[in-house]
Amino acid sequence: MKDLLHTPEGVRDYYNGECAGRRKVVGEICREFMLYGYQQIQTPAFEYFDIFNAERGSVASRYMYKLFDRDGETLVLRPDFTPSIARCAAKYYQGINVPIRLYYEGNIYVNQAGYQGKLKESMHAGVEYVGDDSTAANAEVITLAADVLHSVGLTSFQIEVGDVRYFNGIMDEAGLDDEARVAIRACIEDKNHFGLEELLEQHHISDQVAVVLDRLPQMFGNPEDILEEARSLTNNPNALHAVERLEALYRQLHEYGTDSYVTFDLGMLGKQDYYTGIIFRGYTYGTGVEIISGGRYNDLMGQFGRSAPAVGFGINVDELMQALYSQEIPVEGRPEAVLILCGEDRFGEAVREARALRGQGIPVHLMAEERDLRDLQFYIRENRITKIIHLPHGSSEREVTEKKKGGI
Repeated sequence: MKDLLHTPEGVRDYYNGECAGRRKVVGEICREFMLYGYQQIQTPAFEYFDIFNAERGSVASRYMYKLFDRDGETLVLRPDFTPSIARCAAKYYQGINVPIRLYYEGNIYVNQAGYQGKLKESMHAGVEYVGDDSTAANAEVITLAADVLHSVGLTSFQIEVGDVRYFNGIMDEAGLDDEARVAIRACIEDKNHFGLEELLEQHHISDQVAVVLDRLPQMFGNPEDILEEARSLTNNPNALHAVERLEALYRQLHEYGTDSYVTFDLGMLGKQDYYTGIIFRGYTYGTGVEIISGGRYNDLMGQFGRSAPAVGFGINVDELMQALYSQEIPVEGRPEAVLILCGEDRFGEAVREARALRGQGIPVHLMAEERDLRDLQFYIRENRITKIIHLPHGSSEREVTEKKKGGI
């Protein structure tokens, strides 16, 4: 028999100050989005399966939570926000020829393997910048990602940037089938040097192409050095165009002052197949995975009937919270509060005082006085009570205890 006090594997409860802390952090994130001109959009928690099918390049079908409606249509709990936002933009912004800036926050649901230790329900917040294919748009979203991390208190983080067009240009030159292409891509993304060497030999790839592919897993670090090497290794026009775009991006990130947080990684290719240009991830201490991931996806919206370039990113709020706690960065979302302890004959007086304080925006906890102060210490601590007003029974006195350093 299941222990119903426990949650299923991969999901968890949030309570006490933890829940308030998450809401505060999400509020700071969304405030930063709005400062850049992004408008909020909300999509359903479940949609038709075809929104996220293999053609969209989203999460693999085996990792989706599927269900059926009363008409037999296959639905899925949202595993990824980007296809949902692309659908909305295609539907509601037809004929709009100016850039569209949208932001979202909510939960996604991915049925990860249990041994990976990852949450299957996680909170994400992010932006999508639709209708602008410029490097300036790329620089804006990367800078916004950095500003968001600053806004919640992080100072030590790194954003790695790549461009899948460099890899795609080299692979087009190699002329391999899709199966071989996928296998080589996976080895490069996973930095699997030995597996990559075996595949290059197995498919008899020319020496010129093999040299580039063999170097890709190690092509990360200082942007100027990486771009110089990338340019020297190939004459492929598509790959060189990717280098030129990254050079322009780096110059614009310098104008923003964000370049000091950026490194380049041309072997970073992403788990989602819808990326068509730059791709980036944000890392910090205290968590084993990226806290930010994003990139450019110029072909996805066309699958929903409206072709438009787009770029965006998402923040894994749960991983971000873990990093903040690990780095001992204060995250307190609960306001300071007042506790009123009243005798039975002074209930009306206590209610009037509580309502007056609440009218000033001060949280008030109202309790009967039949409690020993020592027994209230847990309640006082958990609810951030900094002031106690005692209206004792059978008296007109008013006793006030203020919080001092070390407690009440």
